[in-house]
Amino acid sequence: MKRKPGRPLSSDWIDSNTAARQLGITPRQLRKLRAEGLFKPGTHYRIISRPNAGRPNYRWHVDRCAVALEVPLEERGLGLLAMVLAGDRPAASAPQTPAGEHPP
Repeated sequence: MKRKPGRPLSSDWIDSNTAARQLGITPRQLRKLRAEGLFKPGTHYRIISRPNAGRPNYRWHVDRCAVALEVPLEERGLGLLAMVLAGDRPAASAPQTPAGEHPP
């Protein structure tokens, strides 16, 4: 959906720095959570830059993002990143045997 020239975005959609501040996280954490799939395009954020722009410009719906952040980490399904953001460490995995070799 294209915006009409001169028509402001809804006040529900705000820039990344303001959204991060209101959510109590850093802009970097906001970007990582988007990249990990917690925030969905159209629901939690919009890209408002031109298609050929070198860097996307996002607008965020803070109320919807806050609801997504309330979901416990275990239920988010975000894997390792969610654990790292929470300060948890993943369990050590079994050592891998190099290709072509048999375990002792």
